[in-house]
Amino acid sequence: MVVETLIAEQTWQLLWSHAAYQLIAALPSAGCDRITLGYGSGLCIRANPQLALLVHPTGTGRETGDLSLSVRGSGTQVIPRCGANYIDYLENVADILETTARVYFNE
Repeated sequence: MVVETLIAEQTWQLLWSHAAYQLIAALPSAGCDRITLGYGSGLCIRANPQLALLVHPTGTGRETGDLSLSVRGSGTQVIPRCGANYIDYLENVADILETTARVYFNE
């Protein structure tokens, strides 16, 4: 039972880590570097690496959403799933990431 739980947890983390990677890879990245940290993927400004955002599998609050967005200086927020299927959820997350990156990086 414990082994099955650990395998399920690792599978869940790897699925959402890969989704996060794909979402970041699809974002326009002019002037940014793509970064990875743990199970997350993100962007940071080349001229100021202190400006960074990271999308990653949710830790606490997974019942609300599978992915969370961490923005340096602004904290971490779970991206709500609101009952959406996998594809719709990823499209919603992509929209949130694009808007957040544009506003945060002042593009």
